[in-house]
Amino acid sequence: MSKLFWNSPGLKVISIAVVSSMAMLNATPASAITFKATIYETQYNLPEFDFLEDLEIEYTLADGIFDTIAASEPDTFLTDRDPLFYELPDDTTVVPEVVTDFQWTLGGTLEPVEIERSIFGITDQGLYLQILDPELPPQYTNVFSTTLEAPEGMPLSACKTQTCEGTARIGGKEGYYGLRLRQTPVNEPEPVPEPSAAVALGFVGAFLMKRRRKTLSAQAVQTAD
Repeated sequence: MSKLFWNSPGLKVISIAVVSSMAMLNATPASAITFKATIYETQYNLPEFDFLEDLEIEYTLADGIFDTIAASEPDTFLTDRDPLFYELPDDTTVVPEVVTDFQWTLGGTLEPVEIERSIFGITDQGLYLQILDPELPPQYTNVFSTTLEAPEGMPLSACKTQTCEGTARIGGKEGYYGLRLRQTPVNEPEPVPEPSAAVALGFVGAFLMKRRRKTLSAQAVQTAD
């Protein structure tokens, strides 16, 4: 059977093209995900919190981080530093990167914040994001944290494509808390196959069309006879 298969030029061409295209498609990396959030409410209506209203935040999660956490059980966390942190489970997983870019308009314009450590996880309350600075005493002082809630009637994974709301905190123990934010994903172009994969698939299509024309021509000749 295998000998007959490989002795058939048409089947051999199709198989090579399909295998090549699938390999290239599988090799295409997942895209990192960028989100934008805006503080729309300061829960305690304190005058010293007023400057935080309409604060914009933008951050990017590394490849696969969102999907991994969204599909996990509560109390699952990923971090890019030693997980010896009193609020996290002992089995927190260390990965090369969690948040690759973090910016906010705390200074008036969207400016990057140097990331020393980031955490992304899932709890009973929602998706949890935290940016920390290990150099500020006490160790691992909070720079920004938020817990995102799923849209009504939808799972937390919907936050990948839908607007989600949640609570936020800026700063450490003496920081700003009780904030409400609204987060939306940044629209990115749909991923497309690698050029070589697209060529391979196009080649398969052209080959099949050519075979179909030959078959129809042969049938027409037989009918005429």
